[in-house]
Amino acid sequence: MHMAFLSVHSSPLGRAGEKDTGGMSTYLRGLSTALGEAGHRVDLFTRPNGTEGETVRYLSPNVRLICPEDSLGPLSKEEIYPHCRTIAQGIAEYCSRDNSGYDLIFSHYWLSAGTGQLLKESWKIPHLVMFHTIGRAKNDCCHGENEPPLRLKKEEELAKDSDLLVVAAQSEKENLLKYFNIPADKIAVVPCGINRSLFKPFNEKERLEARKSTGCFEGEKILLAVGRIEPVKGFDLLIKAASYMPAEDRFRVLFAGEDRKDNPQVAALKAFALKYGLEGRVGFAGAVDHEKMPLYYNAASLCLVPSFYESFGMVPLEALACGTPIAAAPAGVIPEVLCGVRNQNILGCMIEDRRPETWAAAMRKMILAPKRIAEEDIDDALKPFSWEKAASELLRQVRHKIGLFAR
Repeated sequence: MHMAFLSVHSSPLGRAGEKDTGGMSTYLRGLSTALGEAGHRVDLFTRPNGTEGETVRYLSPNVRLICPEDSLGPLSKEEIYPHCRTIAQGIAEYCSRDNSGYDLIFSHYWLSAGTGQLLKESWKIPHLVMFHTIGRAKNDCCHGENEPPLRLKKEEELAKDSDLLVVAAQSEKENLLKYFNIPADKIAVVPCGINRSLFKPFNEKERLEARKSTGCFEGEKILLAVGRIEPVKGFDLLIKAASYMPAEDRFRVLFAGEDRKDNPQVAALKAFALKYGLEGRVGFAGAVDHEKMPLYYNAASLCLVPSFYESFGMVPLEALACGTPIAAAPAGVIPEVLCGVRNQNILGCMIEDRRPETWAAAMRKMILAPKRIAEEDIDDALKPFSWEKAASELLRQVRHKIGLFAR
């Protein structure tokens, strides 16, 4: 099968944790690689960065990253939508020159889906859409978010007009049914994968080295929070919770994610830390390369995920793969992973309410009796999450729901 993946607002090669990049980039790389290894061909289309002409490069066997020239120059995410037709035209013109024909289009995020819908009408092939986040869900779950009416309107139209909606967690399927008037059989749940050759537990010597390389002090307990610093992540809750914890616990809350000086959310978190007297007990690592994240997970005593909303949630699975327990809000895939008393005792805890004192008590309980997760328990928890299984399930769902057979 030959597939066109669209990611027009963000390159799949972008650094996770930076503006407009994150789990979606990981998803695109992981899924396309697995599809390529299974013998299918994937072309990932994104926009040029404005400093060079049209480029094509192979990312892995059978997988190309293509940046067709559209003469628009650099555009912010907010500026893209009015140009969807021009972007689609640039992609179509490239494909005509390259003599490329596709069996399906798979669009990622609503801006790509707007472009993909135009290509669907021209090419007369099925159009799969994965929103990655839903605007209405973000606005409803977190008062600090304000997704624009245009996005809300277009997502509703795209949900109706696409051939198949793909989500990575059962909770996101429930969100689609809640917000859009669509039948349940139009939705395919395809869990994400985890690169277990990258995210894995270190031995004791390697962990000590990881702690040194990430700036940990001897005896210090690192409470790690990973992701773009934005309201929906709920990171301010961690500052408030830390203020309930005594300094004698010897801890530091460490944020690994975008920390641009012009990001007001970063400034707000730093001001929060000062307000609550946590100077020296809150740190910012900035955006970290994906390949270096295992150092941080293995250095940490606990990974914290206080998100108001997640469409899936790669971070807690990456932490678990490294043997690090998690304390998480019930968002995205968390209820599926931390289901039952046994899993919560072994893998960490799911915290149902957002009171800082509740989080502080849970955090203290876990760091004062520290443990790493046994490899057999990691294997059991992460069994459903591999890119090979994701690729296979996507193809099965395409075959079953829209009658398109792999070839």
